[in-house]
Amino acid sequence: MKLPEKLAMKQIERRLENLRGFTKDADIRTGWIVYMRRAMCMTLGTLAGAAGLSQATVQQIEKRETAGKVTLATMRRIAAVMDCEFVYAIVPKCELNDFLKEKAAIKAARMVREADVHMTLEDQKVSADIKDRIERVAGDLLAKGDIW
Repeated sequence: MKLPEKLAMKQIERRLENLRGFTKDADIRTGWIVYMRRAMCMTLGTLAGAAGLSQATVQQIEKRETAGKVTLATMRRIAAVMDCEFVYAIVPKCELNDFLKEKAAIKAARMVREADVHMTLEDQKVSADIKDRIERVAGDLLAKGDIW
């Protein structure tokens, strides 16, 4: 798969950078439904009534959220009932360009080392510096978007 164009990559990275600061505070032990319900002085019964669900059902939803087993649709529905936004994102732990370069380098190193083994077995050892060859192959892989 081809990498996004430079402008698109800048836009993606800008969006990810805005989200990256959020991720450190994203995990709430009680789950976000309970956390925000309590912050908004909303009882379980009030939320259940607003959602048109039983208290037991809302309590189960809260438990499923903390267990990581609640659906996105349910989270969106509960957030809407609470007059909140539901935010869902997958954010790389580092800058996207750095991430892509690292993945390309890992694949390139594997490919170059495998080629070296075969070349050595055929008594055709390559004399060029392995680091330079890995960087060159990584650049080619990155240009093609072939990093996985």
